[in-house]
Amino acid sequence: MIGQSFYVRNKKMVKEMGRKFYKILIFCLLFPVLGLIIQGFLVRQSFAAERFSYRERQSLVQLFEESEFDSTTIRKIFFDQRLEKMSVIVNRNVNNKEIKRNYDEFLSSYSIHLANRFSRKWRTLLAKASQKFHVDQEILVAVLLVETGFGNILGRYPIVSVYSSIIVENSKQQKCLLKYLNGCMDTKSLSRLGEKSRWAKKELKALIKISESSNRSLFRLKGSYAGAFGIPQFLPSSYLKWGYDSDRNGSVNLFLFPDAVYSTANYLKAHGWQKGLHLESNRDVVWKYNHSRLYVDTIFKIAQKVRVYPRRPSVSGSKPSEPRITLNLSRQKSNNPS
Repeated sequence: MIGQSFYVRNKKMVKEMGRKFYKILIFCLLFPVLGLIIQGFLVRQSFAAERFSYRERQSLVQLFEESEFDSTTIRKIFFDQRLEKMSVIVNRNVNNKEIKRNYDEFLSSYSIHLANRFSRKWRTLLAKASQKFHVDQEILVAVLLVETGFGNILGRYPIVSVYSSIIVENSKQQKCLLKYLNGCMDTKSLSRLGEKSRWAKKELKALIKISESSNRSLFRLKGSYAGAFGIPQFLPSSYLKWGYDSDRNGSVNLFLFPDAVYSTANYLKAHGWQKGLHLESNRDVVWKYNHSRLYVDTIFKIAQKVRVYPRRPSVSGSKPSEPRITLNLSRQKSNNPS
């Protein structure tokens, strides 16, 4: 009896220890997941909690009221509740530091595989753009890989909010400096913010022009923290100058490959590209696309690894009509996931 009682007690003890072990194991597995969920919730809450005050919205209206835009349109934009204040994005624009490892991933075997797969799939489009603008196909593939991974990473920020936030933050910091308040930016950062604010105003004007010409809400246009959008990551001012309507449908849509490829080729050609990857002058052209030597080096390293496939034979013998440049977006349906 004593042995049986001891066995029963041990059996219960083992079961109890087993239950505790599994509870601890489940807790250890779920705790990191729960932490990520809470962190994500807090980040979303911090963004959601940031709203422009009435005075800040009014300052934006006053800044653009003297421009060529209708005052009713300006008020409608800056008093729209969808306009978000993005302080985190402002800091990233002012203090962004480039790191070499940011570009290393684009030189991996998998990235080069994706580049060659894109080159093969869009061989005819790339060949036509290359022939028209005299820009090497390899460089077009390399740029679109680095910019958005061929449209897989387009950005999630409403770019009207990005530009508005930079302008408002600059005004706030200038007042902070004049009043000698605590928590102001240092002189170097403030100078950088001032430059960014002037740039943001120019790009915001271009963005409003795009919205007016297309009769499309600019709040639907999302992109990177730097205010660039579309597969080739054009700024609004670049879109107005070098956006190319490749299929003559009356609009330019940078979220579709035909217009994205032609527009990129148009940009590079307009900035001095000459056929030949070996030409040193072409490195300066790519630098104008993105003011980063690391970026330029990466683009050319990728281009050297990209294969050029022969274009598919044309089904019809007729020559296609010549694409044209247009600013009108109204007839084009966008596949922007925003």
